[in-house]
Amino acid sequence: MKNTKLIGKDLILTGALTALMFIIYMIISIVMSLAGPVTNVFYPPAVSVVNGIVMMLLLAKVPKFGALSIAGVIQGLLSFLVGAFWTVGTGLIVGALLADFLIIGKREITTGKMIAAYSVFSGIFTFGAIAPMNILRDAFMQTTLRNGLSQEYVDGLINMTQWPMLTVIIIAGFIGGLVGGFIGLKVLKKHFVKAGLVQAA
Repeated sequence: MKNTKLIGKDLILTGALTALMFIIYMIISIVMSLAGPVTNVFYPPAVSVVNGIVMMLLLAKVPKFGALSIAGVIQGLLSFLVGAFWTVGTGLIVGALLADFLIIGKREITTGKMIAAYSVFSGIFTFGAIAPMNILRDAFMQTTLRNGLSQEYVDGLINMTQWPMLTVIIIAGFIGGLVGGFIGLKVLKKHFVKAGLVQAA
C-alpha cells in the first residue's frame, strides 16, 4: 500500500466511516452504561473490538498518513459536543495522532502497522475514558453528577477503577484494539475483498 497524499474522495470516505464508528461508539457506550458501572468501565475495549472492522476498512481503503488522525480528531470533537468528560475526546485525539505519526508514518502501510496503530489508538482512548475516574476523581464526580448520574452510580464507577483494576481495564483497551484489528482484517479478506470493495494485499 503506497502512502500518498489525501485527496477529496479520501476525505469523504474517511468522514463517512468515522461517522459510522462514532455511532457504534455511542450505541455501545449507552447500552453498557445502562447495564451498570461494572460494564460501563469496559465500554472502550468493547467499542474497539467492534469498530476494528470499520477502522481496518478505512485504513485499507485510505492507506495514507493522516486518515487515522482525521478519524480520531473528528470522534474526539464529537465526544466533546455530546458532553463526554473532556479526557474522553482528548484520548481519542491524542491516541489517533500518536498512532498515525509514530506507527503509520509516511511510508508503506502494512497490515501489521494497521493493527499496531489501532491497538495504540484504542489503548490511549481507553486510558482517556476510564483513568479520570481514579486520577481526576473529584473533577469527574462533579461533572458526572452535574450531568444527571446518581451518587450511587458514580461511586460504583470510582470503586471499579481502583488499582489494580484500572490497569486491567487499560490493558484491555490495547487488547481490544488488537482483537478488533485482527477481526477487521479477517472480515475484509472474507467479504470486502471478495466483493471487490478492497484489493487483496
